[in-house]
Amino acid sequence: MLSSTSADSNDALASLLVTATVALDTDRRAAKSCIQRAAALLGIDLGPEKPVHAERSCLRGGLAPWQAKRISSYIEDNLGSNIRATDLAGIVQLSTSHFFRAFRNSFGEAPLAYIMKRRILCAQEMMLSSRCSLLRIALECGMCDQAHFTRVFRRIVGINPNAWRRQFPVGPAPDSFVGRQIRIRTAR
Repeated sequence: MLSSTSADSNDALASLLVTATVALDTDRRAAKSCIQRAAALLGIDLGPEKPVHAERSCLRGGLAPWQAKRISSYIEDNLGSNIRATDLAGIVQLSTSHFFRAFRNSFGEAPLAYIMKRRILCAQEMMLSSRCSLLRIALECGMCDQAHFTRVFRRIVGINPNAWRRQFPVGPAPDSFVGRQIRIRTAR
C-alpha cells in the first residue's frame, strides 16, 4: 500500500507532466521548467540547460531574440487583459504585417493563437491549484465569459474544462486562492 507522501508525490508528478505536455507546444520554457521540477522530485539530474534563445536566433525572418523575449514577457504579464496584435507590433517597433510574419517564424503560430494557448495553459494551472469557479478562472485568464472559455478550451485541449478538471486532484478552497487579479480599466 502506498503512503500518503508517495501518493502526494505521484499527484505532483502527474500535475507537472500534464502542465508540461500542454506547455510543450506553446511555451517551451514553461514545459522545460515543469520537466525539471518533475525530475527533481524523482531525484534525476537532467544536466546543464541550453539557452532557449540560441535556437531562435538562427531563424531567418523571425524576431530578434530581444524582441521574442519582450513579446513573450508582455503576453505573460497581460494575459488577463485585452492584447491586440497592433500593440504587440508596436512593442517591438515593427509594422503589423511584418510582425505577423516574424512572429509566426519565431513561435510557429500566429500571435492570437499563441495568446489563446497561453491563456488556456494559465487556466489549467489555476484549475490544478485551486477550486475557483470556471467563470472566475476564465475572467482572470482574459476570456470574456465562461462560454467563450469553454469553446476555446475544448478546441485546444480536446475536452471541456469541467471534465478536464475532474481528472485531477483539486487544490485549496477558493478563498485561499492567490492568483492573478482581474485588471479593471477605468475611464479618466
